[in-house]
Amino acid sequence: MQATDQVMRSTRNRVRLVGTAAVSAALVLCTAPSASAVPDFGSTGSIGSGNGHMELTYVNSLTVPTGTPFDGFPIGGLSGIDYDAQRDEYVAISDNRGEQGPVRYYSLRLPLDQAGRLTTADFTAQAALLDTNQAPFAPKTADTESIRFLPGSNTLLYTSEGSARIGLPGFVRETARDGGFVRDYALPEAYAPKAAPPSGFRDNLGFEAMTVDRAGTTVTAASENALAQDGPAISDRVGSSSRVLRLDRATGADLGEFVYEVDPVRLAPGEAFNPVSSVNGIGEILAISDSDYLTVERNVSAAGGFSVKLYRTSIHGAENVAGKAVLSGTERKMRKELVFDFAAAGVNPECVEGITWGPTRPDGTRTLVLVADDNFGIAGKTTFHLLTVGR
Repeated sequence: MQATDQVMRSTRNRVRLVGTAAVSAALVLCTAPSASAVPDFGSTGSIGSGNGHMELTYVNSLTVPTGTPFDGFPIGGLSGIDYDAQRDEYVAISDNRGEQGPVRYYSLRLPLDQAGRLTTADFTAQAALLDTNQAPFAPKTADTESIRFLPGSNTLLYTSEGSARIGLPGFVRETARDGGFVRDYALPEAYAPKAAPPSGFRDNLGFEAMTVDRAGTTVTAASENALAQDGPAISDRVGSSSRVLRLDRATGADLGEFVYEVDPVRLAPGEAFNPVSSVNGIGEILAISDSDYLTVERNVSAAGGFSVKLYRTSIHGAENVAGKAVLSGTERKMRKELVFDFAAAGVNPECVEGITWGPTRPDGTRTLVLVADDNFGIAGKTTFHLLTVGR
């Protein structure tokens, strides 16, 4: 399906959705924030210690009805989100591969009421993302997953997982607000998918996650699971050694690569592992400081549905594996600490794939906003979750 000129540029049509806000429930755990548009709480050098302690509390959720139209196409596939405090504006990217309208991102607002709760999702514009030839992506040539504002600029950064099955590499790409191509970042050869011997991103397990630090100088992207040459596929018995890649925003230079161990797949009681329908991986990563991050591990199984955990992790003490074509399995990995579990809060997360620092509530507390992908009605619902961040 080819996009027309009418949908290749931002529109001024608006869709304002008033969703059903879930009853608030609270889960208090320790973590820390910081990134674009939020205070820098600093790096402690030790996960969960010092002034890095924060508390995450679930506030409420907002669901957008499946199939809600906007500018001629259904709102869906929201796989990444970011917030610009100066504009009080969010961007959210769809992982539609050009088969349900153009490859695109949305601009929207998620205002808070006087009690500091999500009440509406106000979609204000969409823009078709363009390939390197400044034309719309051909169907199935991009699998867009994460999106971020670039501090101090009027451009955005986004990722694609590519398609390992056909040898299509993923990318980290800068785009103009109207969707026009600006530049690609050069990626290490180890990430390029190859069939023989198997190497690079596994299919649909590439750059699902990406973040930019507060200063806007470092871009960090994480593979959802291990590269094919780095370890076995994930299962309910073994986790997966993802690579976390840090790039210099200005030059594109490789600033380091680190290993993050994803938890094994969680199954429902009595459920047998099925590699087709069961997976756990890094759904998104969010910068806390120049060295610390929050990761979203999104787990799914046929019987258990979706479960989502947030971890705080750090490159402090982890081995820099930049330049390694293949991991040995003996590398010092990034430490991580569980800081929030939707199941422990009694909340159905749906298919959470995006997280951003949100606005300040009326009482002065900071927020995190997460978005869940509805997979265009196949599984899950488009849902926004609000968490507060406190000491």
